[in-house]
Amino acid sequence: MGSIKIDDQRLDSASVASKLHWQTTNNSGYSILERPYGIHAPKRLIGIGAGATGICLAKFAEAIPNLSVQIYEKNSDISGTWWENKYPGCACDIPAHIYQFQWALNPNWSHYYVDAKEIFAYFKDVVEKHGLRKHFKLEHQVVGATWDEKEAKWEVEIEKADGERFTDWCDFLVNGSGLLNNWKWPDIKGLHSFQGKLTHSAAYDLGIELEGKRVAVFGAGSSGVQIVATIQSTVSHLYTWLRSPMWISNGFASRFAGPGGSNLKYSEELKQKWATDPVAHLRYVKMLDDELGKRFNFNMINTPEAKLAVDFSRKQMEEKLKSRPDLIEKMIPTKFGIGCRRPTPGPGYLEALVSPNVTTYVSEIREITPTGFIDSEGQHHEVDVIICATGFDTSFKPRFPIIGNDSRDLRDVWEKDLTSYFSVMIPSFPNYFTSLGPYSASNGSLLPSIEHGCHYILEIVSKAQRERIRHISPKADATAEFCAHSDLLLKRTVWNQECRSWFKNGTIDGLPRLYPGSRAHFVEVMQPRLAWKSRGQARRYHVTAPLEALNDNSRPYQQYATTSNQGAPPFDLRADLTFTRTLAPNASCSDQKPALKTERHAGGSQAQQGCAPVYPFLDSSF
Repeated sequence: MGSIKIDDQRLDSASVASKLHWQTTNNSGYSILERPYGIHAPKRLIGIGAGATGICLAKFAEAIPNLSVQIYEKNSDISGTWWENKYPGCACDIPAHIYQFQWALNPNWSHYYVDAKEIFAYFKDVVEKHGLRKHFKLEHQVVGATWDEKEAKWEVEIEKADGERFTDWCDFLVNGSGLLNNWKWPDIKGLHSFQGKLTHSAAYDLGIELEGKRVAVFGAGSSGVQIVATIQSTVSHLYTWLRSPMWISNGFASRFAGPGGSNLKYSEELKQKWATDPVAHLRYVKMLDDELGKRFNFNMINTPEAKLAVDFSRKQMEEKLKSRPDLIEKMIPTKFGIGCRRPTPGPGYLEALVSPNVTTYVSEIREITPTGFIDSEGQHHEVDVIICATGFDTSFKPRFPIIGNDSRDLRDVWEKDLTSYFSVMIPSFPNYFTSLGPYSASNGSLLPSIEHGCHYILEIVSKAQRERIRHISPKADATAEFCAHSDLLLKRTVWNQECRSWFKNGTIDGLPRLYPGSRAHFVEVMQPRLAWKSRGQARRYHVTAPLEALNDNSRPYQQYATTSNQGAPPFDLRADLTFTRTLAPNASCSDQKPALKTERHAGGSQAQQGCAPVYPFLDSSF
């Protein structure tokens, strides 16, 4: 019935009731809403950002009747971070065959790991093949959003490329603007006095010529590592800095990347085989996903796997840095394990640091001058180019005001305490959803987490359409329980050790805001708790049992890594959502204090108390 179009004459049950002289109102004034159950009411959803989340939303929403979708994107093209990042060596350190959508598997990846250009081309191809371009408005930046409690809608302010602003409205707002696109300049004295070429890795100037130039690279995260390894053989001299200890590792799932962890190039014969035999391709994808997933125990402190990973990486780094004992002492961590900071795969990076044309500092820079920089010992060095690979603002706080219930600004709420329910929903912000918010799964490929987040969001949206729910948000106590549970479990992980990490907003001793289990565990547990139960009854989720093995080719591959779901005990959470329904026309109930209530008990029976059904554990009103 949910597929019936909104203008179908069969929906006019009011006319049928009148024609057949059916009673529609009882003695208490209660009226039946003359709409067949299960019809999707017309709703509008706005998405912020046309990266992986926006593309997924656009695709999945097409399966939901009567849901219109508009995605606003600030850039001039889709794919988010893979359009923005164009610096030398920019690539994904996750194997390409598991950095793709489950519903758009690509058998034609050129290499085991691929660069930003190829990933951008993949996302563009997906959008074109699936006809999703119509959902996107490019060069439209969302600059504010305010919840209208009376209308139960979001008022969204958008700015076009020419500076013109306008307002749009929606029933549901999804923030998919991502973490890695709000870049920042480093705080270095005199930086903007430099008269040579100054650029940031996240807004890289492709017109800069590097061959034979003297180049300074600030930053030793993923982008800095890739830049140094890529340009070292091209430049005349390279200066770089190591601010804090870091583990340099092989690429993720490097066991299948080729000899010595090299970047395997796929043959045309193999690509053709996968194109004509999707089952064989899926088996390969599952094998790689399982390889990543089974390494989750590396993140758990004091485990044999964690010790093995540290010993292996230390020996590897010591061998490659043996000509620079000072770098070994400064660079190899002693206070935290692999994973406290996101592991940094760096083929060629350690070799570059000890090359004759590279000066690697283990001390802070003193100042930037118009022609170069002054090092910590007071020596001046002239350079032609400065590249700042100094990362992003990963504080989770939105870059524009998002105003929820009681005029609460999400920026202020998250300044005090980063909370969320499964990274997707936030108390007091009705009909508002985030992708990769606080407590999202971080290990392995992010695309499965994004996909399942979109499924979660749209399942709730669909339910709201079918059951005429005006607004919905997580309960504060259920959210607090989830966060407390996660924070306690995180103390068992390397993410909580003493290191400077963007998991902790660049601090050393802050709380990591990650999901404490594996990605597959996150996917399994992250299901909308929409089964109605009476107050006080807990629903227990046994989620640590082993998942099915690799040979089940009928299911989405990410959920079937054989060992990747370990890491957290069963959840024991109360029903978690609060919502308000639309009142039936002509009903006599007050919006504020409904006179009639119906409580649905665990056995399915209803004890009538009055007007519209209320599920007390949801603190609901109708």
